[in-house]
Amino acid sequence: RISVIDSSEATTAASVYEEALRLGVDLVVGPLSKTLVNEIAALPELPTLTLALNYADREAAQAMQPPADLIQFGLAPEDEIDQIIELAKERGFKRAAVVTPVGENYTRLRARFQTRWEETGGSVVTRSVFGPEEDFSSVVKNLLAIDASEDRARRLRAALPRNNIEFTPRRRGDIDFIFLIANPRQGRQLVPTLAFYYAQDLPLLALPSIYDGDPTASTRDLDGLIFGDAPWMIISSELRELADENLTAALGSSQRLRAMGVDSFYLAMQLAQLQDNPQRSLRGVTGELSLTGEGKIKRKLVMLRFENGVPEPLPGS
Repeated sequence: RISVIDSSEATTAASVYEEALRLGVDLVVGPLSKTLVNEIAALPELPTLTLALNYADREAAQAMQPPADLIQFGLAPEDEIDQIIELAKERGFKRAAVVTPVGENYTRLRARFQTRWEETGGSVVTRSVFGPEEDFSSVVKNLLAIDASEDRARRLRAALPRNNIEFTPRRRGDIDFIFLIANPRQGRQLVPTLAFYYAQDLPLLALPSIYDGDPTASTRDLDGLIFGDAPWMIISSELRELADENLTAALGSSQRLRAMGVDSFYLAMQLAQLQDNPQRSLRGVTGELSLTGEGKIKRKLVMLRFENGVPEPLPGS
């Protein structure tokens, strides 16, 4: 039996649990609000097993021991970044270039990538950010030091008596791969611009935001780019077809949240097994799911590469 409690306007977790206990539930799925999850994580114990659909803030989690009956599940970018780093290390990469949008959230994700990458012995040798109406040429030229190469050519022409000097800009040569955070529209502009400025040979690794699952969109410009994503986004299934037919049309992050709803059901049915056997995993639609010792659900995504405009699974992913 499922009882639905609207917690969208709840100011305290206590009111949610009071209603849940009144209904006689033995498992709470939710809340989604990070504020409420932070409050729950700070409690010494919970009245019933809880599958929270978000994660407590990292700072708060480090300062306390969450209650044993709290399991935290969400679409954490940290899982996505860690898997990109794992792939980069497997391929022997050492030096990364980073391209992200401007904004506080992206600054946090960039810092997370750099911290984790440096912990594995890698380094970030250059980075660039772009705004909503950015000229991607300037972003890429700054990232690859093309502008510095052009400045040297201008100085050379000014110093020499002849102006018929042939010049081809050179990008910096100390980059092993580019880590990219962008949406599909931004990616379709950035990737060709990178190729135009002599970076067509550099591997591109991106977060799931690069793909929204729109079958009508032209994604050939992204060919060669590697990213991780939820199986729900790229593997057809009867459940996905039923959801698309009967629910409001959804792309990108909205479709991934739909997959999170599916996996919250699967997890609710198998939490006891995951708690009893830490080595066990659940093949969900947001990824392969496992339970950490800190009571968090960790996701392993499918790694993909765009080929002829279509995301294809990497061998072994």
